[in-house]
Amino acid sequence: MPLDPARVARISAFVTECRPLLGSPAGMDAVQSLLSDRGVSVMDAVLVTRELLGAGQTALGEAKGIVLSSPSRATDHQRHEELVNSLLDAVDQVTDDG
Repeated sequence: MPLDPARVARISAFVTECRPLLGSPAGMDAVQSLLSDRGVSVMDAVLVTRELLGAGQTALGEAKGIVLSSPSRATDHQRHEELVNSLLDAVDQVTDDG
């Protein structure tokens, strides 16, 4: 599913803004704090982080791990875990009932 042009422009702007932060002493932590402080969604933060990592074959998985393990995303990580657990519970329930 392609991204709409406005979203691509926002992500590109964040990549440009975050690239100097990546080279700073705070590095990726500073990038993730900025993205979180600006209200950038987890999905868009993953895309920004992926681009900053170089968009190689393993970059998407690495980016997801970085974003979800960032201290600035603790609440997002907790929500993600709760969602996954509730989905697994629902699958188990269907399997038990079926």
